[in-house]
Amino acid sequence: MTAETDPFEGLTLAPLTVRDAARGAALSEEIGWNQNRADWRYMLANGFGYGRTDADGKLVGSAMALGYGAFAWVCMVLVSPDRRRRGIATDLTNRVLADLEGAATVAGLDATPDGREVYRHLGFEDIYRIERHWAESVAPAAAPRIAASVAPAGTTDIAAIAHYDAAGFGADRKALLASLIERQPGRAFVARAGDAVTGYALAREGRQATQIGPLVADAADTAIALAAQALAGLDGRAVIDCPSRHGPLIEWLKASGFAYQRPYIRMLRGRSEPLDDADLVFALAGPELG
Repeated sequence: MTAETDPFEGLTLAPLTVRDAARGAALSEEIGWNQNRADWRYMLANGFGYGRTDADGKLVGSAMALGYGAFAWVCMVLVSPDRRRRGIATDLTNRVLADLEGAATVAGLDATPDGREVYRHLGFEDIYRIERHWAESVAPAAAPRIAASVAPAGTTDIAAIAHYDAAGFGADRKALLASLIERQPGRAFVARAGDAVTGYALAREGRQATQIGPLVADAADTAIALAAQALAGLDGRAVIDCPSRHGPLIEWLKASGFAYQRPYIRMLRGRSEPLDDADLVFALAGPELG
């Protein structure tokens, strides 16, 4: 009888902490993902997860979740290319899911088509399709005229934006919105009709490209006007993740230099009904943030 080899031999399992931000950013870079150290610091400070490190202290696998009250966003399921197909991702993800299940928390995620097949076996169900669009350079097309006023968003707008956002996202994510406004204040905008918020757009700098989102609005014209402001004067690459239903915004993005890159599928574990309102959510904060 052949002795079984431990697939995790030589790899240390431990909870991830804020001290792992640099190692996490290095893993993102190794795989070619867009997250930088600031992204990892935010996720590690506001979520939880597990990682495996090798004998040299290199992080070779990770899985995390960001809590949003009754649900949590599973993210950063990463494995170094030379460590794949050993069950590391499955093991780490199952540990995160076990913790969420123990807390009676619904798990959500945005999966690639290949990942979707894996997650379906773990009890996740399809909610809606997302399109990632990428631009090497941006030249914003003309935006429609709207009745609402669009102005830069600052720290004094966070409470109003968070209150408005909760109806679209399905939970309070004030901490995330405040973090994004602090990181990229020049690309944060809010639309108002009188005193009422009718939309907002935020952004963050990534390792490869500026991520536009979240973008939440009452109507497509408002979303396009906000996107135009958030992208104005951008020198470099940009990426945005839009629910596929938002054809007018996607067509405007194509006219502004974006091209379709890949799909994602929004999924929830044990639930087929959405927690968010995709009619209002025109762009995600990113697959890693929900």
